[in-house]
Amino acid sequence: MAFSGAVWLAIRLWERDGSVQVAVVRAGLGAVIYGFMFFGVNWFQKPRGAEAERAAAWAIAETALRRGEPPADEEGRAAVADNLAAIRRGALFGAAGGVVLLGPLIVLAVRIGWEATAAGFGLVLVVVLAVAVRTGWRERRLRAALAPVRGG
Repeated sequence: MAFSGAVWLAIRLWERDGSVQVAVVRAGLGAVIYGFMFFGVNWFQKPRGAEAERAAAWAIAETALRRGEPPADEEGRAAVADNLAAIRRGALFGAAGGVVLLGPLIVLAVRIGWEATAAGFGLVLVVVLAVAVRTGWRERRLRAALAPVRGG
């Protein structure tokens, strides 16, 4: 979203049929729309060559994250353990990026009178934060399930 926002901002500022604030909000709207489209396109891409093994381990970790429990086999557990740090970073980066990118856009959209657009940005921000919280909770649960039992 950040990349597409930068591209859209450059386009909107070049067109400049309104104020800079309107150009920023329009660029943000384009960034959100194209950000989701980019996510959808990347979702269906298949890994090639050397990426295939890494993608397979990541798929095992994603499945364990969705289920909320680690795999039974040792190889699957190792794949999940190796990817837990990346899962946590992704959740934190998503939450922080959502707040940093969408928070100011919400304020700016309200300021220029585009309440419906602000509500849309707010909805996207709520979804981003909810996914980040759910992912963080599941990551902690997986980390606890993978930790060796201590004591008694």
